[in-house]
Amino acid sequence: MSALNDHFRRSGYSPHRQSLRWERLTDCCRSGLTDCGASVKYLGPSGENVLLPLVKCAVCGRYYAVCGKKYMLIENLLRYETVTNR
Repeated sequence: MSALNDHFRRSGYSPHRQSLRWERLTDCCRSGLTDCGASVKYLGPSGENVLLPLVKCAVCGRYYAVCGKKYMLIENLLRYETVTNR
């Protein structure tokens, strides 16, 4: 099992879900967030799948998943399952 833990530490991927938090957004992100037309699948507190809308800063290019007034920084989109909003 320790070999698997070492693998996740080296690769940057994590089997644990990232939590939503009150993210301190930079000035450009506060005013420049635009909807991407996609959502990120997220495991909710009760174990259910929740779709969080994906937004991108038009200035710096950072991605965030949004839930109300909470943001989750998406550092690498390949780590998440994305769904297009139609």
